Amino acid sequence: MVEGTDGGIPVFLLHGFPEWSHMYVPLMKFLGSKGLTSYACNQRGYSPTAAPDDVTDYNYDLLKEDVLAIATELGHEVFHLVGHDHGGVLGWTVATESSRVKSYTSLSVPHVDAFSDGLYGPNADKSQQIASQYFDMFRMKNSASIHGYFWYLALALTSGRWEEYDDTLEKYRPSNSQKAFWWYNGAAEAGKMAMPRAFTASELFKEGQYAFAALRGVYGMPDEPNGLPQTHKSGKIEIPTAFICGSSDTAILCDRPYAYNTKNFVTEDYLHLVVDCGHDLMACKDEEQYKVNDLIYQRISTAGNN
Repeated sequence: MVEGTDGGIPVFLLHGFPEWSHMYVPLMKFLGSKGLTSYACNQRGYSPTAAPDDVTDYNYDLLKEDVLAIATELGHEVFHLVGHDHGGVLGWTVATESSRVKSYTSLSVPHVDAFSDGLYGPNADKSQQIASQYFDMFRMKNSASIHGYFWYLALALTSGRWEEYDDTLEKYRPSNSQKAFWWYNGAAEAGKMAMPRAFTASELFKEGQYAFAALRGVYGMPDEPNGLPQTHKSGKIEIPTAFICGSSDTAILCDRPYAYNTKNFVTEDYLHLVVDCGHDLMACKDEEQYKVNDLIYQRISTAGNN
């Protein structure tokens, strides 16, 4: 999808899981009204023409190259970048490893090194580790279809676009949606993001996390119960950066000290905004949504566009 006039400042938008590129349509219209040209596509594993069948094809280094290749194909050597959820993690990777990004805005996800410190290691944040217990469940083999297709029915199917992915209704949709879960495998395989230790069902029950306790009882413990470290840190980001998060986000807890540590990874101008919203920062209430959209525009417009 593209929105805006020819010659407008280019902005690339990366969606997360289980959302699709259409999540950005209202933002794209807003940015277009400001003279910017924004692009959003369904990423690897979502588009039927870009959905390899091997989990190793979703390594984050490959996904990073996808972003750069698309920008090149569209004729943009440099561009601004916005990412949400796993698109946010990928965005940190692209923005810290490529000189082609002029500014970066992460929606919901702190700097990936700060996030990883919250997930794994001596300074891990227990509350965030508990909130991220689904990570290892998503990474299990055939995670979309095992245990009665739970994650497929709960997340993938309800994201609303898999019927467009299939050319016939008879095709086995869970096998297609499985590819969307492989972002988590790709991030772990590339060592870009840590994975939290797995809490037992008993531990989760004692913490009052009854839904996660039930899920752990069904899915069992993963092969790496102690979690996985981040082996390839992104390091400092040397471009103007913004981090926007929702105060009622139950998946990524942006009010925790580890999340505020994002500022220490940014060497240039840094903007931070917390809004009264949940995880989906494209679906906030009107006033809060304007704050989100306006800060994204502010980050881009003040970053320099020569």
